[in-house]
Amino acid sequence: MKLGSKYFEEVNFDKFVASYMSSEADRLQFRSGPIQIYPLQMATYFIKVPSPLFRTEYNFLLLFSSGGGKQQVDTELLELSENDILFIREGHLNAIKEISPDTTGFYVHIDSSLLSGIFPDEDLLNRFTFSPKISVPFSTMSWLIKCCELLFEQRLVDIKSIEVQLSILKVLIQKLANSLPSRIVKPTRQSEITMRFRELVYYHAHKERNISFYSGKLAVTDNYLNRCVKNLTTKSVKQHLNEMVVAKSKILLNNTAKSISEIAYELNFSDPSYFARLFKQVTGMKPSAYKDSIMHDLSD
Repeated sequence: MKLGSKYFEEVNFDKFVASYMSSEADRLQFRSGPIQIYPLQMATYFIKVPSPLFRTEYNFLLLFSSGGGKQQVDTELLELSENDILFIREGHLNAIKEISPDTTGFYVHIDSSLLSGIFPDEDLLNRFTFSPKISVPFSTMSWLIKCCELLFEQRLVDIKSIEVQLSILKVLIQKLANSLPSRIVKPTRQSEITMRFRELVYYHAHKERNISFYSGKLAVTDNYLNRCVKNLTTKSVKQHLNEMVVAKSKILLNNTAKSISEIAYELNFSDPSYFARLFKQVTGMKPSAYKDSIMHDLSD
């Protein structure tokens, strides 16, 4: 499930290469295909950071055998380091903030049509989606990197051998699933409710910002929902809603043809001035200043 494209423009892989990678990346000859894999060290040379917030039209895994960086996923800013794995699902908000110069590992691109064949069930896929960062022991990362090397070799030998590539990815995902912390594999009632709440917020915050909408969907009281979310994330329900709608407004602000009032109404704000105050409260800057910074970057 994902938000309709009328709200937020998505970036496919070709557009990412064209918009967020240097012109020198052209010589890498990126290949099309439902599964693609590239050494992560190329990111330090070719990706222009920081990138603006965008929505991907594809899924990908980042496996860090060394180095790391900072990546925004939806409303969270994640610190990534050696032996970390990051999974970004199609349609989710994403921004590359930093890449360490010593980064090595692999980037694995996965078309959405393959997800059901790689993940054993929807529940596991959702757990990866809303707990996107996984830290594993060195021995596990070494094993995963060997799988990636096999996948990379297979790509060079025969890009059309999708069955072999799928088999390798299935094994890789199963190994990752076995490495998930118990709070994700066997969540408590509070953590299960919090995960489901975050999923609902992602899909509905652009229109629904009343706590009763979410507590009703989850069949709990407003107070209990707020207590679960605050205990697990240290943020209130309202904070999550505000941060998500502001993050999504940044995508719309990238469209310089739209006025701030138009964007406010599109996000179901009856008063554009309230939207402007909320934006400044969350980001520390007015939406007009944010939009000006985008136009300045485009003119450079």
